[in-house]
Amino acid sequence: MKKLFIASLAVLFVAALLARPAAAGVGVKGGLAMPTLGFSALAEAPPLKTLRTPMGGVYFGLGLGLFSIQPEILYVRMGARMEETPDWMEYRLDYIQVPLLLKVNVLPGPISPMIYGGPYGAYLLKATGVSYISGVSESADIKDQIKSTDYGVTFGGGIDFKLPGIKLSAEVRYNIGLANIAKDAEAGYWVKNRCLMVLAGIGF
Repeated sequence: MKKLFIASLAVLFVAALLARPAAAGVGVKGGLAMPTLGFSALAEAPPLKTLRTPMGGVYFGLGLGLFSIQPEILYVRMGARMEETPDWMEYRLDYIQVPLLLKVNVLPGPISPMIYGGPYGAYLLKATGVSYISGVSESADIKDQIKSTDYGVTFGGGIDFKLPGIKLSAEVRYNIGLANIAKDAEAGYWVKNRCLMVLAGIGF
Protein backbone atom coordinates (compact mmCIF):
# COMPACT_ATOMS: atom_id res chain seq x y z
CA MET A 1 0.00 0.00 0.00
CA LYS A 2 2.81 2.40 0.90
CA LYS A 3 4.67 1.67 -2.35
CA LEU A 4 1.50 2.19 -4.39
CA PHE A 5 0.83 5.48 -2.61
CA ILE A 6 4.35 6.81 -3.26
CA ALA A 7 4.40 5.51 -6.85
CA SER A 8 1.06 7.22 -7.58
CA LEU A 9 2.37 10.45 -6.08
CA ALA A 10 5.46 10.26 -8.29
CA VAL A 11 3.38 9.62 -11.43
CA LEU A 12 1.14 12.61 -10.68
CA PHE A 13 4.18 14.77 -10.03
CA VAL A 14 5.84 13.85 -13.35
CA ALA A 15 2.57 14.22 -15.27
CA ALA A 16 2.09 17.68 -13.79
CA LEU A 17 5.55 18.74 -14.88
CA LEU A 18 5.08 17.40 -18.40
CA ALA A 19 1.73 19.15 -18.76
CA ARG A 20 3.29 22.66 -18.41
CA PRO A 21 0.15 24.76 -19.10
CA ALA A 22 0.42 28.47 -19.90
CA ALA A 23 -0.13 29.39 -16.25
CA ALA A 24 2.75 27.22 -15.03
CA GLY A 25 5.38 28.69 -12.74
CA VAL A 26 8.25 27.71 -10.49
CA GLY A 27 9.51 29.04 -7.18
CA VAL A 28 11.46 28.46 -4.01
CA LYS A 29 10.26 28.48 -0.43
CA GLY A 30 11.74 28.10 3.01
CA GLY A 31 10.97 28.61 6.63
CA LEU A 32 10.73 26.99 10.03
CA ALA A 33 9.62 23.43 10.79
CA MET A 34 8.38 22.55 14.29
CA PRO A 35 8.06 18.75 14.29
CA THR A 36 7.11 16.32 17.02
CA LEU A 37 6.20 12.63 17.19
CA GLY A 38 2.89 10.97 17.94
CA PHE A 39 2.93 7.67 19.84
CA SER A 40 0.36 4.93 20.35
CA ALA A 41 -1.00 4.46 23.86
CA LEU A 42 1.15 1.33 24.23
CA ALA A 43 4.34 3.29 23.57
CA GLU A 44 4.32 5.02 26.99
CA ALA A 45 6.11 8.01 25.51
CA PRO A 46 7.59 10.67 27.80
CA PRO A 47 6.47 14.30 27.40
CA LEU A 48 7.84 15.63 24.14
CA LYS A 49 8.81 19.07 22.90
CA THR A 50 8.94 20.21 19.30
CA LEU A 51 12.17 20.74 17.44
CA ARG A 52 12.76 24.02 15.63
CA THR A 53 14.71 23.60 12.43
CA PRO A 54 15.04 25.29 9.01
CA MET A 55 13.45 23.71 5.94
CA GLY A 56 13.08 24.59 2.28
CA GLY A 57 12.81 23.50 -1.31
CA VAL A 58 11.23 24.18 -4.68
CA TYR A 59 7.68 24.15 -5.96
CA PHE A 60 5.87 24.09 -9.30
CA GLY A 61 2.59 25.96 -9.73
CA LEU A 62 0.19 24.69 -12.39
CA GLY A 63 -2.63 27.23 -12.63
CA LEU A 64 -6.18 26.14 -13.47
CA GLY A 65 -8.05 29.38 -12.79
CA LEU A 66 -9.49 29.42 -9.29
CA PHE A 67 -7.62 26.18 -8.55
CA SER A 68 -4.02 25.17 -9.02
CA ILE A 69 -1.92 22.05 -8.55
CA GLN A 70 1.32 22.57 -6.63
CA PRO A 71 3.88 19.74 -6.48
CA GLU A 72 6.83 20.45 -4.19
CA ILE A 73 10.20 18.95 -3.31
CA LEU A 74 11.25 19.86 0.23
CA TYR A 75 14.02 19.07 2.66
CA VAL A 76 12.57 18.85 6.16
CA ARG A 77 13.71 17.52 9.52
CA MET A 78 11.17 15.60 11.57
CA GLY A 79 11.61 14.28 15.10
CA ALA A 80 11.12 15.45 18.67
CA ARG A 81 12.93 16.48 21.84
CA MET A 82 12.72 15.02 25.34
CA GLU A 83 14.00 17.26 28.10
CA GLU A 84 14.57 17.05 31.83
CA THR A 85 16.75 20.03 32.63
CA PRO A 86 19.69 20.05 32.19
CA ASP A 87 19.55 16.73 30.31
CA TRP A 88 17.92 16.28 26.91
CA MET A 89 17.62 13.91 23.97
CA GLU A 90 16.56 14.57 20.37
CA TYR A 91 15.45 12.38 17.49
CA ARG A 92 16.48 14.05 14.22
CA LEU A 93 14.93 12.49 11.12
CA ASP A 94 15.92 14.14 7.84
CA TYR A 95 13.58 13.60 4.88
CA ILE A 96 13.09 14.58 1.27
CA GLN A 97 9.36 15.24 1.19
CA VAL A 98 7.18 15.48 -1.94
CA PRO A 99 3.73 17.00 -1.29
CA LEU A 100 1.15 17.20 -4.07
CA LEU A 101 -1.23 20.01 -3.13
CA LEU A 102 -4.55 21.19 -4.50
CA LYS A 103 -4.63 24.92 -3.93
CA VAL A 104 -7.71 27.16 -3.92
CA ASN A 105 -7.33 30.92 -4.41
CA VAL A 106 -10.21 32.15 -2.25
CA LEU A 107 -10.23 35.73 -3.55
CA PRO A 108 -8.21 36.00 -6.78
CA GLY A 109 -6.39 39.31 -7.14
CA PRO A 110 -3.09 41.06 -6.33
CA ILE A 111 -3.46 40.00 -2.69
CA SER A 112 -5.05 36.55 -2.66
CA PRO A 113 -5.84 34.42 0.41
CA MET A 114 -5.46 30.71 -0.34
CA ILE A 115 -6.06 27.34 1.25
CA TYR A 116 -4.66 23.98 0.20
CA GLY A 117 -4.31 20.35 1.08
CA GLY A 118 -3.12 17.04 -0.29
CA PRO A 119 -1.00 13.95 0.23
CA TYR A 120 2.74 13.73 0.67
CA GLY A 121 5.37 11.03 0.40
CA ALA A 122 8.81 11.22 1.99
CA TYR A 123 12.12 9.38 1.86
CA LEU A 124 14.40 9.19 4.89
CA LEU A 125 17.92 10.50 4.26
CA LYS A 126 19.36 10.33 7.75
CA ALA A 127 18.23 9.48 11.30
CA THR A 128 20.27 10.54 14.32
CA GLY A 129 19.75 10.35 18.04
CA VAL A 130 21.52 13.16 19.93
CA SER A 131 21.71 13.40 23.73
CA TYR A 132 23.22 15.53 26.46
CA ILE A 133 23.16 13.65 29.76
CA SER A 134 25.18 14.42 32.89
CA GLY A 135 27.38 16.82 30.97
CA VAL A 136 28.21 14.29 28.23
CA SER A 137 27.10 14.88 24.62
CA GLU A 138 26.62 11.87 22.34
CA SER A 139 25.11 11.08 18.96
CA ALA A 140 24.23 7.81 17.26
CA ASP A 141 22.94 6.66 13.89
CA ILE A 142 19.42 5.28 14.42
CA LYS A 143 18.47 4.77 10.76
CA ASP A 144 18.15 1.03 11.35
CA GLN A 145 15.25 1.77 13.74
CA ILE A 146 13.27 3.99 11.32
CA LYS A 147 11.48 2.98 8.13
CA SER A 148 12.89 4.49 4.96
CA THR A 149 9.56 5.97 3.77
CA ASP A 150 6.78 8.06 5.26
CA TYR A 151 3.46 9.28 3.87
CA GLY A 152 0.59 11.37 5.10
CA VAL A 153 -1.50 14.46 4.46
CA THR A 154 -0.77 18.16 4.72
CA PHE A 155 -3.12 21.14 4.84
CA GLY A 156 -2.78 24.86 5.40
CA GLY A 157 -3.33 28.34 4.10
CA GLY A 158 -1.79 31.74 3.58
CA ILE A 159 -1.62 34.76 1.30
CA ASP A 160 -0.15 35.28 -2.17
CA PHE A 161 1.14 38.73 -3.13
CA LYS A 162 1.29 39.16 -6.91
CA LEU A 163 3.84 41.71 -8.12
CA PRO A 164 5.11 42.45 -11.64
CA GLY A 165 7.08 39.38 -12.71
CA ILE A 166 7.07 37.63 -9.33
CA LYS A 167 4.76 36.25 -6.67
CA LEU A 168 5.48 36.33 -2.93
CA SER A 169 3.75 34.03 -0.48
CA ALA A 170 3.41 33.51 3.28
CA GLU A 171 1.79 30.37 4.64
CA VAL A 172 1.28 28.04 7.57
CA ARG A 173 0.70 24.29 7.20
CA TYR A 174 0.41 21.16 9.26
CA ASN A 175 1.60 17.66 8.36
CA ILE A 176 -0.06 14.54 9.74
CA GLY A 177 1.94 11.39 9.16
CA LEU A 178 -0.14 8.28 8.49
CA ALA A 179 2.70 5.75 8.38
CA ASN A 180 4.14 3.96 11.39
CA ILE A 181 7.80 4.97 11.02
CA ALA A 182 9.07 2.56 13.70
CA LYS A 183 10.77 -0.42 12.09
CA ASP A 184 9.84 -3.92 13.34
CA ALA A 185 7.22 -2.46 15.70
CA GLU A 186 5.18 -4.75 17.93
CA ALA A 187 1.44 -5.09 17.37
CA GLY A 188 -0.38 -1.99 18.64
CA TYR A 189 2.82 0.09 18.81
CA TRP A 190 3.26 3.00 16.41
CA VAL A 191 5.21 6.22 16.01
CA LYS A 192 4.04 8.86 13.50
CA ASN A 193 5.38 12.19 12.33
CA ARG A 194 3.61 15.47 13.09
CA CYS A 195 4.86 18.89 11.98
CA LEU A 196 3.81 22.55 11.98
CA MET A 197 5.52 24.61 9.26
CA VAL A 198 5.76 28.37 8.70
CA LEU A 199 6.92 29.22 5.18
CA ALA A 200 7.68 32.13 2.86
CA GLY A 201 8.23 31.78 -0.87
CA ILE A 202 8.98 33.57 -4.09
CA GLY A 203 7.67 32.40 -7.46
CA PHE A 204 8.36 33.29 -11.08
